[in-house]
Amino acid sequence: MSMLEQHEVAAYLLARRLISRRSIVTGRLRITDASSRNRNFRVSGGPGGSLLLKQGIVADSAASLANEVALYRRLTAGDGRAGALAACVPRLHGYDAKRGILILEWITSGEDLDALQRRRARCSPVLAAAVARALAAIHAVARDDAALRDDAPWVLALHRPPLEALRYLSAGSLELVQRLQADAPLGAALDTLRNGWRADTLVHRDVKWANCIAHPAAGGSRPTRIKLVDWEMAGWGDPAFDVGSALSDFAGFALGAGTGSAHAAAAFWRAYVPTRGLDERAAAERLERSVLFAGARVAQSAFEHTQATTVLSARVADVVRLGRDLLVQPGAHGADRLGVGA
Repeated sequence: MSMLEQHEVAAYLLARRLISRRSIVTGRLRITDASSRNRNFRVSGGPGGSLLLKQGIVADSAASLANEVALYRRLTAGDGRAGALAACVPRLHGYDAKRGILILEWITSGEDLDALQRRRARCSPVLAAAVARALAAIHAVARDDAALRDDAPWVLALHRPPLEALRYLSAGSLELVQRLQADAPLGAALDTLRNGWRADTLVHRDVKWANCIAHPAAGGSRPTRIKLVDWEMAGWGDPAFDVGSALSDFAGFALGAGTGSAHAAAAFWRAYVPTRGLDERAAAERLERSVLFAGARVAQSAFEHTQATTVLSARVADVVRLGRDLLVQPGAHGADRLGVGA
């Protein structure tokens, strides 16, 4: 698989009729390298709107991108849910299977929710509710015969890393894993979640503010809508995992001295329940499992912070304690900690 270089992007898109020669000649076309774990190019100034080209770098990324494009096609398919689902994701412009290049709409007026809320130093209840409605629409897709992944997320085995992974962990990560392994109640809670993993509905599996793009409604100027991006890990799973993942970011924001997280978390839950159509009993059960998964995702966040460190910082230790509280002392206590108590 040949990698796409920045100087090749214009010709590549021109051959696919996604840009015009005029946009090149007039100098309107702008191509920006935005690579991270994938090779990404942002393209603006074309007649059809802005684009994002995404190509995997590592060996297994082709399969991940193929999974992602299958999900984009599924979410924008023409069934009765198409409107609500399509509104949750960027438009798919094409997929080059031979070179493993995904071409998506780039939301020029958007900003990821993590950057937006940290810049403002406060949480938005309006955007929290928008995230909830997007997740509720996705979770309405019941499992069928589509061949999507359905395994339990790796974070549920964070305290049981495979032997070959240990050589790649930093000293800080190893210390965190040792701390988790020494905590029998916490380990048991993770084991229970992993062994009881359900694969009932479509789930994103990597819900976090950085994957939620806030943007204005058509004709508006204030961001009130959300599109979810990075569907590489999506598949069949437990919708409470997505909900808990979203709630874990509100909790982490509060630890970082951001304001309004409890109010926004409450707005998220108030929007999710009716949009998803949950009755009182189903809502209580969903919330109980979501709190547990939030604890796991908080622990994952702590682990990710240690990947380039030699010791556990006081900040990471606080995050670990919060994750433990949510996993080991769930129910009303955990819901209250997240701002979604009764």
